[in-house]
Amino acid sequence: MTYEQIAEECESLNYRDKLRLAQLMLQLGRKEEEGKSPQERATNLNYIIERILKLKPTRLKSLNNSISSMFQFQGGVSEKDIEKIVKSLVKNKYIKIEKNKIIYL
Repeated sequence: MTYEQIAEECESLNYRDKLRLAQLMLQLGRKEEEGKSPQERATNLNYIIERILKLKPTRLKSLNNSISSMFQFQGGVSEKDIEKIVKSLVKNKYIKIEKNKIIYL
């Protein structure tokens, strides 16, 4: 099917279906782009630090959820990568973890 054929068929959809289709196309495009040029997780560390310092989650579970949500539109992030990111935050002395509580340094 060509773009022109799809565009012609889409004109017959109601507005809600058009919006749902647009959302699906954006998600598929992002997923394809991520597959072609995956970003290195380490290069995002500055972005992660900036976001975490703004959000200031108080518990370890909240911190993990915050990090996970940062990558939700990029195909997600594994638990192993989240652990590496948290260890990096601790190692670089941005945070300290005591009894599942986050202390900001």
